Amino acid sequence: MTDDPPDEKPDFLAPEEDLLPEEAPESPAPDAAQASSPDDVQAPAPSPAATASAPAGRGTPLESREPLYREAGGFRLRLEPADLARLRELPGSKGKSDRELGEEFFEKLAPRFARSLAEDVTPPADVRVVVDPYSRQAFLAIERTIRSILSF
Repeated sequence: MTDDPPDEKPDFLAPEEDLLPEEAPESPAPDAAQASSPDDVQAPAPSPAATASAPAGRGTPLESREPLYREAGGFRLRLEPADLARLRELPGSKGKSDRELGEEFFEKLAPRFARSLAEDVTPPADVRVVVDPYSRQAFLAIERTIRSILSF
């Protein structure tokens, strides 16, 4: 039991008005439920990743999450975002977006890929193109099986 009378509050429960301005603790920003007007609501600060602009010619982060498709010889060729990013390692990629690199890659090689696949795969088929820029090879996979490996 305490000896404090019931209507007296301990010092740590004192209202903020009683504190001097330099002693007053900072209160959190009001949320939408507590705000009295729209001007009182503060939007959270955007994350650094959201405010950072993409390097020149590299496209937007949203763009890099979408695969690139190309039809060739009855096959639907697909470069996943990770493979598009690997194209940056190839000579001549400086200043180009992942999409531009993928389009150029398919422009040069899609007919060759289709001819290679046509030897043992009947079109139509969805084909994932996995790029290894260091060995300069493209692996053509249908489902989980590599059907062809081509140097470029």
